[in-house]
Amino acid sequence: MKKLFKLLSVSLVFVLTACVFNTSKISFDPIPYEMKVPNELASKLSLEPMTGEWADQIAKAGVVGALTMYYTAEDGKKYIFAGIYYTPEERFDAAANPSEPPMFGREVSRKVGFVLSVAGPQDSIFEPFTPDGKNITTLYEEIYKKTTYTKTN
Repeated sequence: MKKLFKLLSVSLVFVLTACVFNTSKISFDPIPYEMKVPNELASKLSLEPMTGEWADQIAKAGVVGALTMYYTAEDGKKYIFAGIYYTPEERFDAAANPSEPPMFGREVSRKVGFVLSVAGPQDSIFEPFTPDGKNITTLYEEIYKKTTYTKTN
């Protein structure tokens, strides 16, 4: 029994170490957060500040930081993957309407009076069995987990 326990303990350490060291962090600067993603997918993601009419509308609604996350597919084309929003919690809460989808996406972190939220894809634009489809599925599985995000300051 002790040998089995030791073996399981050692196996768990290896699994956890692999999880920790096989990830990269993507900075959301100027939003004070970073996102943990699998190493092999980090180079496929890029961020740009939101611009245009939507950016103007959400700024009026109280969003103080907004980024668009892009995924670069195998063919080199960039596709919008998610919106990242940073909002004072009172404005985030005021915008919540139980009869509508969340205006600023789903909350993934609430700290020091601000909410980090993410609005990810509703469906994959890639077939699930393709490399891009598998990548999007992996990212989607991580995007709404609170443990994926770390506040940086």
